[in-house]
Amino acid sequence: MEAVKSTFATTRVNRLIGRAFSAAALLLTAESTLNFLGQLQYLNDLAAWIVAAGLWSTTLFFTYSYWFGQAKPIYLSIHAIYAFGLVIIWPLLINAELPLDGSFYPWIWWGVDTAWIAAALSFKIRWSLLYFFGMNLIMQIIFSTPFGGSHPTPALITDYLFTLLTNGTASVIALLLRAAAERTDAANTEAIESRVLEARAEARAREQQRLDALVHDRVLTALISAANANNPVEVKAASDLANSALEKLAEVEKGEPTGPIYVEDLFDSIISVSRRLDPKIEASITEQSNWSLSQEVGTALTEATLQAIQNSMFHAGAKAKRELFLKSVDDELKIVIRDNGRGFRPNRIPKGRLGIKVSIIARVEAVGGKVHISSQPGQGATVVLEWVRA
Repeated sequence: MEAVKSTFATTRVNRLIGRAFSAAALLLTAESTLNFLGQLQYLNDLAAWIVAAGLWSTTLFFTYSYWFGQAKPIYLSIHAIYAFGLVIIWPLLINAELPLDGSFYPWIWWGVDTAWIAAALSFKIRWSLLYFFGMNLIMQIIFSTPFGGSHPTPALITDYLFTLLTNGTASVIALLLRAAAERTDAANTEAIESRVLEARAEARAREQQRLDALVHDRVLTALISAANANNPVEVKAASDLANSALEKLAEVEKGEPTGPIYVEDLFDSIISVSRRLDPKIEASITEQSNWSLSQEVGTALTEATLQAIQNSMFHAGAKAKRELFLKSVDDELKIVIRDNGRGFRPNRIPKGRLGIKVSIIARVEAVGGKVHISSQPGQGATVVLEWVRA
């Protein structure tokens, strides 16, 4: 079975961390703006305004992304890289002598304070560590020069350690939360895969029983025909029946059930594993005609159903109730998963929500089926899986 990574917990945690971080970044931006205006007398006006506008713009970009957009970490990376470049070119922005009594701190100290966490949230761990220690070291080197206020060594050490403590602690907490979310996603994915395997095993067991009965009947029929054969034609017919029975016996001996599965077995298996995933779900078969479909289609519909139930368990709210309806008429099969939870707007599903777009819609469409999603905030959600036998 193809494993599809569930990203609900990771996506949610990343967005929450990004929103909290961007809110703090806006406050630090306001503080850096006040310091920037107070230090304009020492700066090249045009260049200072340009680089400051660039820094604030990168802050606004990742703030908008995490509050109103698709929470893309690329904007955090851009912010971190831009801040590093700003620190490097800082001496070029000075056009007047700065106070050298250790009281002056370049405004970029507040302006790039968010860059440390931005790097931790968007870079790989080794690059974020290199950025963290390297950026802090470069800042302290600047502080020790006339371009940064000529701070004494004890003050530089204190500033360095304070930055490591504060920004480092915030970064570690964010990374630990993300790691916990990833473990939750892995556990949820494993649970879904386990339920699907159980459903497949149950369907195959039922099909095996059906096949065993069929083989049993064929063997008996062949024996009876052989016993009652009185002429060459009847002997030939009995021989053919015997050969057919032997072929079926060989297939059973291989341990692999052949042929399709039946709707009755599929529905029973889906209801069984759905109740294991959510013991409180109300499941029922509204109408059923027992015909066959391929193992591939049965697996896809089972996986999509379980994913829809899991999504409801995550998004609908703790008090939401779920219902599962299964129906097969003629050559059409329909599965409905419904809840009375908080609902959502289907046209605003983030790209990171693979549970709906990949694990449900794409999976069903891959076997020729269709998916219909109906939901509004506060009005619950309904997912309908449809498949028609060609």
